[in-house]
This record gives sequence, structure tokens and C-alpha cells, in this order.
Amino acid sequence: MTVGEKIKYFRTLHGFTQDQLVQATGLSISTLQKYESDERKPKPEQLLKISQALGISINVFMDFDIHTISDLLSLIFKMNEQLNINFISQKDENGDIIPDSLAISFENPLINQKLCTYVNFLNKMIDSENEEYTQALMELENQLLDDNTEIHKTAPVKNTTVDFPDLTFSDPSYQKIQALLSDCTPQELEWIFKSAQVLKECMRHIN
Repeated sequence: MTVGEKIKYFRTLHGFTQDQLVQATGLSISTLQKYESDERKPKPEQLLKISQALGISINVFMDFDIHTISDLLSLIFKMNEQLNINFISQKDENGDIIPDSLAISFENPLINQKLCTYVNFLNKMIDSENEEYTQALMELENQLLDDNTEIHKTAPVKNTTVDFPDLTFSDPSYQKIQALLSDCTPQELEWIFKSAQVLKECMRHIN
């Protein structure tokens, strides 16, 4: 899709008429019409006004051309700086990572869910006609992009290890707790511990 087509698509998707978007952005009606018909290319500051009015990211209108390995790695490095990325891999007998086994996922479940939706679509549409596939893929990508949820890298918790001073308790509840916490992320552990502290204080207050 062109920038103009994207403006029209998201304007319609969010229920804006051209007049309403003009009022929200301060653009003239003729300017918006030229943007949507691709007669004029909006400047970044105009795209920012449009994206803010529609409640979407300005990146929706940006093109990221990837031509070299450097282009690709720079995006991955930037994501790793700002997000919690899990690098998944297998190792050979020498302890070196097997390149073909390398994969990535994100600690944010919403990102993983959207990526799964995308990959499931690709797998189902693999035998579709080219024109049908292209149109359906464009629609799905725009639907997935229509999400301005804030995501950021969570601060590491100083003590990320759950230490059980005595694992010989006869009560099986302790083993259940250990199993529950064994695969939690640092952020999840912090939330669980805070919730447990509040629950403990409430129970003691009731007693």
C-alpha cells in the first residue's frame, strides 16, 4: 500500500470522515485529499499529526527497506536494546550454537500472539492465488499494525533466582510452588511476590 492508501485505510478503519480528520489535524481538506490520492507526499510532521489523530504509530506509514545484512542486524540489535527478546537455540557436542536451530521469541505475550496470527496466516495461504494472497496479507498486516499498545524492556530484578532454603518439607505445596515459579520471567516473579505480600497482609489482618 502507498502512504496515501494507508491514510485512507486507517481513517476509514477508525471511523473518521475526511472532514473529521481535517478538524483533528489542522490540515486543509484539499491537502488531505491529495495525500490520500498520492498526488502529494506528506512530510513527517504531517504524518505525525495524522497518526496521533488516528491513535496509531507513525511507523505504520514508514517503509523499512532491507537490502543488506547490516540493515537487518541493525533492526534486530535495536529490538534487543528496547525489548525482552528470547534467543532460542540448540548446541552441538562442542557447545557451539547450531545456526539452523536459532530462533527468537518475545517475553511480551501480545507480541508472540500477533506473530503467531501472522505465521498461521502465511501457512494457510501458501497455495492461494497471488492476487488473493496479496490482498488478504495486506489486510491482515494492517489489522495487526492497528495497535498502539506500549511495550518496553522490563528492568531486571536483582535477585532472579527463587531460593527455597529447605526443600525437604513434607508438605507437597512447597514443591508445587517451586514448580510454578521455576519458569517465570523476572517481571512475573516481581508481580507474584508483590501479590503474595499483599495477600499475606490481608490474611493476617482478617485473622
